[in-house]
Amino acid sequence: MTVNDTGNGADLLDQPPLTYGQILRLDQLLQVARVDEDDVDRTLFLATHQSCEIWFAIMLRHLEEAGRALRDGDGEAALRRIAPLPTAMRVLSDQFDALATMAPEAFGRIRVELGDTSGFQSVQWREVEFLCGLRDERLLRTHGFTDADRARLRARLEGPSVADAFDAFRAGGRPPALVERVRAALLTFDESAALWRARHAALAERFLGGAPGTAGSEGANYLWGAARRRLFPAAWPQD
Repeated sequence: MTVNDTGNGADLLDQPPLTYGQILRLDQLLQVARVDEDDVDRTLFLATHQSCEIWFAIMLRHLEEAGRALRDGDGEAALRRIAPLPTAMRVLSDQFDALATMAPEAFGRIRVELGDTSGFQSVQWREVEFLCGLRDERLLRTHGFTDADRARLRARLEGPSVADAFDAFRAGGRPPALVERVRAALLTFDESAALWRARHAALAERFLGGAPGTAGSEGANYLWGAARRRLFPAAWPQD
């Protein structure tokens, strides 16, 4: 079949190529991000959290693919998906550096305006934890989660974890050198997540001191404790 036989092929050839803004859907993205709000501090605060959620979504895709590859016995494919994750965590830490430039009174004002909403209610980050293998069913009771949120998290709880996939990969007679490379990659990612948590805790302490957090959390105290949790305990040296 030729182009002319389709009846609309010629029209397709006449269409101009997509622009940079169209490919990125910038009009929709910037409208959702509300970058034109009068309150510049609020724009920074909200855009920072929106950016984090985009990265969480990307991380979930990579973790899903890494787990699938490990279950298929393809360590090289798993390594390709794990490799960007520590860099993503460093980018997320830089988001907190941007928030740290806010004046304390601006941070406090925005926090009051947001009421009980909190990053503690990030369903995607809980999905990251659950998908990795760090699973705490008590988090399903987090204030502010919808029924749909809880259903998503329940599905993660009941689905296979990357930690389980790694355990099976390691026990499956794979080349020891490849197993060690996967273990080291998971450890590097886990370490970067711990550093991100610690940076979050330092930011919370900077603005809130020892005050309680929103959404029922204990603020900086909770975050410092969370920094000691491990996504992949088996990747760390054992006693």
